Amino acid sequence: MTLMKRLNLVAATRLRAWHLLLAGLLWLTGPALAQTSTTTLRKDLKKDFGAVGDGKTNDLAAFQKATDFFNQRAKTPAGAAPAVLAIPKGVYLVSRQNPLGSDGLDVLRLVDCHNLTIQGADSATTEIRYANGVRYGAFDPASQRPFEAPNAFFVDRSYAATVGAGIVLKNCENVAVTGLALNGNAGKAVVGGHWGDTGIQLGYDGIFINGSRRITLRGLALHHFGRDGIQVLNQMAARLDDATADNIVLENLTCDYNGRQGLSVTGVSGLRAVNCSFSHTGRVVIPALGKALFSSPGAGVDLEPESGFVKNVRLDNCRLVNNAGQALVADRPAGDHPETTKNIVIANSLLWGITNWSAWVTQPNVQFTNCRIYGAFVHGCKARTPAEATRFVGCTFENRAYRGQPAYGPFMLHSDGQARSVQLVNCRFVGSYAYFIHASPSQLDSASFFHLRGCSFIYDYTAPPEGSYDKLMGVVFSGNTVFRNGPHRTSAHRSDMILGNPAAAASTVVRAPGSLQFLAPNSYYLVQGGLDIGRRPARPRDSVNVVIGPDNTLVVNEMGGSGAEFYVGPTTRLTVKKGGSLEVLRRVKVTIAGQLIVEDGAYFFLDPLSKVTLAGQGRLRLAPKAIKAKHPTLRSTYY
Repeated sequence: MTLMKRLNLVAATRLRAWHLLLAGLLWLTGPALAQTSTTTLRKDLKKDFGAVGDGKTNDLAAFQKATDFFNQRAKTPAGAAPAVLAIPKGVYLVSRQNPLGSDGLDVLRLVDCHNLTIQGADSATTEIRYANGVRYGAFDPASQRPFEAPNAFFVDRSYAATVGAGIVLKNCENVAVTGLALNGNAGKAVVGGHWGDTGIQLGYDGIFINGSRRITLRGLALHHFGRDGIQVLNQMAARLDDATADNIVLENLTCDYNGRQGLSVTGVSGLRAVNCSFSHTGRVVIPALGKALFSSPGAGVDLEPESGFVKNVRLDNCRLVNNAGQALVADRPAGDHPETTKNIVIANSLLWGITNWSAWVTQPNVQFTNCRIYGAFVHGCKARTPAEATRFVGCTFENRAYRGQPAYGPFMLHSDGQARSVQLVNCRFVGSYAYFIHASPSQLDSASFFHLRGCSFIYDYTAPPEGSYDKLMGVVFSGNTVFRNGPHRTSAHRSDMILGNPAAAASTVVRAPGSLQFLAPNSYYLVQGGLDIGRRPARPRDSVNVVIGPDNTLVVNEMGGSGAEFYVGPTTRLTVKKGGSLEVLRRVKVTIAGQLIVEDGAYFFLDPLSKVTLAGQGRLRLAPKAIKAKHPTLRSTYY
């Protein structure tokens, strides 16, 4: 072969290689180029489907045409491409209802749709409004008049008038709904009798999400629906630890003045609500009834798993205010049931109970972070492990009035034998007319007690609360805990608190490191079942400082007629200040391994039947002018 032939052969070989490389590159980049060049299908509710939007014309047919178009499109390859349904400014009246016993008629029912945006101009100028006179509840099939069944549980389908939902997303993915108001107009509905187990448990919702992922609802107003503003019922997670993520996002929503809930979450794995209001549920008065349309639980938000799980839920900067039921419900059915909730966080939110509890929680794995809780919280989870326990971090509990109406409940936190291992970290209780706390754990062991770390109790009363006293009947204190006056206190009434439980030894515990300061004047603290301060600190430098301030009395009482122990640990310093008082009543065993100091002008009473033992370097230091007697006004009357 000549040199020229060899060069031509090499050139041809290189050319073929280049062609192969070029073909490979085109094959690899073709789909990407196709993806970036895909155009978004845009449809207009008025131009393409015949809506009018004048607030007078019935536009239901236009929504039905849009529904049919997008549902049919979803069945074709084109259905995977992005699309937008634009809803221009206007009021879109919808009016039609299926006969009694039929399913509700949804305005926009989307099934198997992907990559779709339903886009209104904004919620102030773009409204889907139900017409006056929709029927909801139980009606007599013969007379068509409202029917009130004699039995409480009534589920005869032939009597059921169901409205349906404004928007249904079923088996959809990557769908956004933005810039709309959905007005159920429940105040002008014709309401029949009860149907279901309580109230009216029939469909009449703003948005219903079922079996759908990557759903975003943004800038919506969903109000005056007979049942829920939004209901999320996803059951795609097979187990509680399933990594399935639904990715439901709610942003800048107003879900107010609905009949059952602002938001019902009956199944989800991954939901975040940000800057949303779920308020005024059950507050719409029906003139013909002379009462509000309300179905239990009537909450702002209800987290209630139904044959599935509710997990990885976060509410951030939300308002749950003035609901006829609880602001928040996460209720676990009575009895032994498998765990169905996990990682529920309510953060930076306002929960305000006016005529009902601010929150009712018995489900596990619920945490409140930096929340304002006005009105009484009730229960807490009967946790099997510390991880399941109800937890509060950086929260403020306050009985603040709402528009002149007192917040609900005689206590700000009320848990009477229902909960175990409730944790409060860096929380504040501010009392102005109600008591701080009524807390009794479900079991009498230190793991089950209420655990308070770095909490403040602020007496800010302008009048004495009535009818009871504060109770922490099984508590572990750690961090810096203080009882003190607030800046607005004008009432000089005596404040009483019971600590511990006479049926359990060492049911008031103070752990190192930390401090416990009793500084609110005219306050009386009765310790039952013994007081254990600074026992076995984890590190030698971990200490406890306890201060009984002026006009404060701490009484350590016997336990159920038998002796209790008052233990002062080796790194503990307990100081009774001038005007303060420490009483140790009969048969209490006192062990001082640290320092107990009674200053001049302070009161110290030791019952003759009580015995003091000094351990190690323990010291009992009575100043020369310490008063060996009970406080003249803040004193026990047992003996």
